[in-house]
Amino acid sequence: MSTGLMAQSAEGEGMGAELTSRYRDLVSFDYELEDLASLVNEGRSRDIPKDRILIINGTVSSRQLIDPTEESYFAILELSSGDWEDEEELRLYRCYIQLIGPSFAGTVPDPQSRTIDPKEVPLHADVLLIGRYLGYGEDETGDTFPVLEAVDLRVLE
Repeated sequence: MSTGLMAQSAEGEGMGAELTSRYRDLVSFDYELEDLASLVNEGRSRDIPKDRILIINGTVSSRQLIDPTEESYFAILELSSGDWEDEEELRLYRCYIQLIGPSFAGTVPDPQSRTIDPKEVPLHADVLLIGRYLGYGEDETGDTFPVLEAVDLRVLE
């Protein structure tokens, strides 16, 4: 039984294969937040590619607005995720996301403002991040964490 659906060949037949190849060279689905955090904590941050776009999901656990000016907008999101070990201990993973430039303006609210921007990323929202790995940071207790720059970000409903 045929469904009657068939793909028609486009003019640039080789273009689809070329686009797929370029996509696979640029984008990596190979890492989750847990993987990035573990690699950084193990001192293996060099294993995280800086020349590829990473697709990461997590929960927004904190937000910080550095520069609210649209042209030079700069904010930071902390993404976290976790899993249970032996049903008794929760292991948490985190990374920090830099939101830079006018396309991200309004994603983290100005604490002085009472208006809600439709682009705001709510605290505790689950998000899908398209970003690139920049390196890692270290907090005051000596814990290390991955730092990424957002290319795009979507709140998951």
